[in-house]
Order: sequence, then C-alpha cells, then structure tokens
Amino acid sequence: MTKKWRLIKDPPLPGGTNMKRDLEIMEQVAVRDSPPTLRLYRWDPPAVSLGYSQRAEKVLDLAACRRHGVDVIRRPTGGRALLHHREITYSLVVPENHSLIPAGVVDAYCFLSRGLVSALETLGLNPQVAPERPGDCQVLPGSCFDTPSAYELQVDQKKIVGSAQLRRRGVLLQHGSILLELCPELNREIFCLPQGDGNHPGYSLQERAAGLWDLGVTTGEEDLMLALQEGFASLFQVSFVKEAKRGESLTW
Repeated sequence: MTKKWRLIKDPPLPGGTNMKRDLEIMEQVAVRDSPPTLRLYRWDPPAVSLGYSQRAEKVLDLAACRRHGVDVIRRPTGGRALLHHREITYSLVVPENHSLIPAGVVDAYCFLSRGLVSALETLGLNPQVAPERPGDCQVLPGSCFDTPSAYELQVDQKKIVGSAQLRRRGVLLQHGSILLELCPELNREIFCLPQGDGNHPGYSLQERAAGLWDLGVTTGEEDLMLALQEGFASLFQVSFVKEAKRGESLTW
C-alpha cells in the first residue's frame, strides 16, 4: 500500500501567518497528530523574511519597505533575507529519522533537492546544483538571491531556488522560495548595499538570479505546485492527500 502524506495548499497569506503555519505543522508532526506534510503557499502582502540572526536595519531600508507595502518578518530558519513576492514557497515537514533522509544537514539538503530537481525538469528546465562556494567569493549582506550558494539549484548559472532547514523535536522542516519573477527593482529599493559599493544592485541581482518566467517558462502557479507535489511524491514513494480532516486515516 502506498503511504499517504498530507498536502496543504494555502491561499496567499501575510508573512507572519505563513511562518506560524510552518511551525504549527512542525509541532503536529512532532506529536504525531499529522503525517509528514508538504505545504505550498504564497504571500500577500509581499514580505521580506529575515534569517533568525539577521538585524533588519543592517540589510533593509525599512522606510522603503513601508513605502512599498512590504512586511518584514523573521524566519525560524537561518540564512539571509529574502523578498517573497512573485513566487511559490514550499515547506516539507518530515521526521528526522525517516529511513530515506541522511543524517547530516548538507546531505539531507542535497537529498531533498532531488525532489525540486524532478519538479523543475517536469517544467522543461535543466537545473544544476551549484558548486561549493569558493572562500574568496563576495557575499553581500542583503538578499539570499544575490550571492551564489553551495548546493542551491541554478539554471544557466542563475539561482532560482533558495531554501533553509530547521530541526526541532525530532522533526525536519525545509522550506524554500521558487521564484516566478525576480522583481529586481523592488529588491533594489528595499535592500541596503555595503558602504562604498558602487555596483548597481539590480544589475548584480539579474546576473545571479532569475525567476521561471524570466527564463521563458510559461508555467502557471498551479502547474508549479503540481510539479512540486509530484517531485516529492516520487522522491519518497508516497501519495499526497489534500489536507485530511481530523480523524481521517492516512497511512505513513
């Protein structure tokens, strides 16, 4: 019998609600009130999520965020700030001791990336895993997408997915942004550049990152969500059932 895991497809929600939802699902899986869960979601209004150790005033022009109606929230995961606007976000919550998931953080990250690769290949792309970043590579202090990251997915050497991982109470959460459109102008307005950096951040960002639509992929949001569902279902050899009601039996 094929195991059945839970699928949640949320309407666009405010950033704080989205992060709260991810943590609630972690708790549900931790206490075995829910099977492993794939959640697919969007953001309204646009929001910047800060890594848990970042200081907003160091990386953002907060006045510009207010002017453009961009919320500023904090993720439970690490990493660098990320503008959530024209994208689909996934979160996968599964017990750490699942037989297919490697013990190491990087190894687990690479394993889960196989589900993302499968999804993107379904859409006609040829994603590649970025190599480990050289020690002398410049890391800008702002957006997650403006610096090459080891083991992230790229197309034509441009980053298209940014993910982060959290482990708590025996449960692994990995969530990530899959860009539909980059929005370089908005990124340029709200993110700070290092002092004395004369580069135009919009140009820099477009050289390093892209959304699916920027790459000429005509997929819609629903097509991308279906591809993600199928990619992770194939990876774990499970089927996803849309958010089961309490008391409904799922095998997992």
